[in-house]
Amino acid sequence: MHEVLRATAGSQVFAVTTAPYLLLDCELKIQAANPAYLRATARHPDELVDTLLFDAFPDNPNDPAADGVRRLNASLERVLRHGVPHDMGVQRYDIPDPAEPAGFRVKVWCPVNSPLLDDDGRVVGLLHHVEDVTAVHEILDHAGSLRRPGAIVRHAMLAAGRYKRAVAQSSAAQSRRDQLWHRLLHAGREGRCIDALCAAAVDELPGIDGAAITLYSGGSVQCLLTASDRWARRVQELQVIIGRVPALQAFMTGEPVLLPDLGRAADRWPSYTETAQGMGVASVFAYPLRTATFTAGTLTLYRRSPGGPPRDAEAFADIATVLVLADTDDDVIDQLAAAGDEDDVNLAVGFLAAARGIPIHDAKALLKTVARQSRRRPVDIARDVLARRPGVFT
Repeated sequence: MHEVLRATAGSQVFAVTTAPYLLLDCELKIQAANPAYLRATARHPDELVDTLLFDAFPDNPNDPAADGVRRLNASLERVLRHGVPHDMGVQRYDIPDPAEPAGFRVKVWCPVNSPLLDDDGRVVGLLHHVEDVTAVHEILDHAGSLRRPGAIVRHAMLAAGRYKRAVAQSSAAQSRRDQLWHRLLHAGREGRCIDALCAAAVDELPGIDGAAITLYSGGSVQCLLTASDRWARRVQELQVIIGRVPALQAFMTGEPVLLPDLGRAADRWPSYTETAQGMGVASVFAYPLRTATFTAGTLTLYRRSPGGPPRDAEAFADIATVLVLADTDDDVIDQLAAAGDEDDVNLAVGFLAAARGIPIHDAKALLKTVARQSRRRPVDIARDVLARRPGVFT
């Protein structure tokens, strides 16, 4: 084994990370598998080490459409040839079932293959990293949402998959997590998964009396997708009407807004606090529905009595992000995106008019002229203006 591979296999990071990794030499022979990879694939080191990768993990012979070996081999060869990592996106690749000698387990992964280089920059091996996103894929596939932009869906799947993997370190938490996923998957076959999630939040999270999911675009365009009951819907509609509220702040900042005692937030949100308390709200917890690239909306949880946020609330927010992508109609997202674009343009026009002391129609004409000359969309120029990026109108 090359010294670089030996050092990688013997490193503490390789051993203790919860991310599944497989170490390969340039002949695609397995040199090491970390404990997380062994757990993910239900294999023993003696079955894998010194075995050719595709002997250890062949295509499922019962699936005539199986292309895991072909696609993975192409990716690994690409990394060996060019010496740069390759992200395979989402890939179905069934694995042998240790409980059945000739059986296979259906699995969907997000694999990334990376080169290992020596001091001279030559590729001497490969790291094969996978994330198990099978449960998330089942929900999205059933909902027909895999036609959505691949990067967005994949980021959401990875977020949920990584959380599930982290929770797996605790057997008690794993049992609870599995129960929730099975419940939501079942409910999604009969209705909308996001409706089931709001109901589950009230049932599963201690002290929570109501839950709602809202989409946002551009900060002012909002769409209440679902709520656990009529009370939660009325309370969430209040946030939509008033505007400057905890849920909007969570969306804008990408960080949770936690108000265990709403009465103490009166100085910050006087109008909202007074009205919400009048409707029986004592605590509000707003969580952004975010992927690695954008924030789609919020999951807001309500209590009728003061108290802290439940332990598993952020897990529900992770799942809600995935389920929003699965359940939301394309036309809702398209309308929100279009309205958000228009909102950004109008804000930028107003800013330009005030900054330059010119009429609104002149500011709008100026923005369109710059967009045309730079061959960019007006909304992109508008966002540069709002972000105060230098050089936009110089």
